[in-house]
Formats: sequence, C-alpha cells, structure tokens
Amino acid sequence: MTLDHLDPAVQALVTEPIETRIYQFWPRIFVTTPTVELVFKELDRLFLRGDQARSPNLLIWGDSNVGKTALLERYVRRKMQKAEQEGDVRPTGYANIPAIMISMPTDNNRTEFFELILTRLGRAFNPYGRNEALPVMTRRLMEEVGLRLAIFDEIHNIIPTNDAKDEMLRQIKELSNKIRRPMVLSGTREAYSFISSSRELTERFYAIEIPKVQKGNDFTAFLNTMEAIIPLKRASHLSEDRMAEMLYNLSEGLPGRLSELLFHATVAAVETKVERITAKNLTETIYAQNIIARQGAARTLAPAPYE
Repeated sequence: MTLDHLDPAVQALVTEPIETRIYQFWPRIFVTTPTVELVFKELDRLFLRGDQARSPNLLIWGDSNVGKTALLERYVRRKMQKAEQEGDVRPTGYANIPAIMISMPTDNNRTEFFELILTRLGRAFNPYGRNEALPVMTRRLMEEVGLRLAIFDEIHNIIPTNDAKDEMLRQIKELSNKIRRPMVLSGTREAYSFISSSRELTERFYAIEIPKVQKGNDFTAFLNTMEAIIPLKRASHLSEDRMAEMLYNLSEGLPGRLSELLFHATVAAVETKVERITAKNLTETIYAQNIIARQGAARTLAPAPYE
C-alpha cells in the first residue's frame, strides 16, 4: 500500500484508531488560502499597533460557514502559543494574554459583554459590583496582561432593531474609545451593512470580505490540499471533474460546509473499510442528505423566470 497521495506528516495516522485518526485530528485541519494569508497579515499589522488613543479597527465579514471563526481562532491560538513560549507570566504578575476572541452573546447586554471580556482576561467576576466600573477595570486589566488585539466574533448577534440602533452604535464607539486597543469585529453581511450605515463607524472600521471559494482553480487547489491531509489509505481524487463538481454544488463554495461534508464522508469511508471518499459514501451521509433536501426545496420554491 502506497500513501503517495498523503502529506508525509499525516501518513502515520492511517494506522491509528478512528478516534485518533479522524475525530481528534479533524479540528487541526486548516487550509490556508490567499484570502487567509491576506487577513493574517492585516491582523499582524493591527497587533503591532498596540495602545493608541484612537486605535484602528477592522471588520471581517462574509457568509455563514465561510470560515471566519476558524481563521480567527487559529490566529489567536498562534499568538497565545508564542506567548507561552516567551513566558506565561508578565512582570506585572498577570498572565501573558496578547490576544483574545469573544463570541458575542445574542442579547445586547452591556454588563454581560464587559464581563465576558474580563473572563477572557482571567477575571471571572466583577468584584466591585458596579457596572459603571467595568470599562475602567477592563482597560486596566488589558494593560496588565499585555493585550494587543481584541476580536469580537458573531457581531451580527447583537444587530438591533431600528429603535435600538443608535444605542448599539454608541456602545461600539464607546468600546473602541475605552479599550484603546485595535478591535476586530467579525460577522455576516448584516454586520457589514450595520457598520456601513454609520459614517462615523466607517471612519473607525475598514473592512475585509471573506468570500466563498470560487469554482475553478481556487476550488481545485482547496480540494487537493484537503486530499493530502485527510488520513485515508486510498486516494479519493477529490479534484477530478465529476467529484469536484459534486462537492462544489453541495458546498456552494463554503469552506465550513465543504469540511463538514468531507468529515462525514471520511468517517463513512473508514467505518466501511472503503478507505476513500466516493460519490456514494459522500451523498449517503445524513449531513449531505440534509443539504440535498434543502437545495431541492429551494429550487422548488424559487420563482419562475420572468418572461
């Protein structure tokens, strides 16, 4: 048995139990695209800016399942790993935390929001019990832990109705002023529209879109990378025309959905001892069946073309 289709770094995994080989390994799979490299470089530029009276801010936006959260988690994890190598504790006696990432709650609760930040910074409660002290306490703790970049994911969760819009805009501006650190917001098109609706916020935030993977060379390269790191004993030839077409139609170019499709097909391939992804084990998974049904319903409900 040859494993020439696999990256040498993952070849040894093919002899491991499915728990190690697939379930534990899959979260480590990450495909770096030109867009990912662009975003990482931009995040590094913000990271190096540090404490400023009017810090630059970035909005990263795109469709759900396009890979925003995975990208940002990887960036923060990389910064934290480097911090651990340099020393877990700063001269102040506080933990070394150069970057944090928070998934926004679904309600517009100012107190909960600041307490989430404090928790990420190692302070799990508000010892003073005064909400007005939270911004001051947060900024002080950011300085103590050496925070350089704050990332707030799923910002669309708190997009308000029209009657609360002005208050939410005020809170975002206040947060930007209070923390004095570069701030990254991440969300869907709704988040982009919301930020764009305020001239003042568009001056504070510049935006990068994370697009879907385009059909053609970009999608082929993505599939070839995935094929090389999915630890199956036989080649699946994911980028061959028929399979690539099927994967693109099912995933619609969304990396998160594509990864989940391949995960379920990979599990099926190992469990049935086929050891390769095929059209059969791909489309027969419950996950793929849900997508097929949903896409079929969408086509059925689509309006007839205008004549």
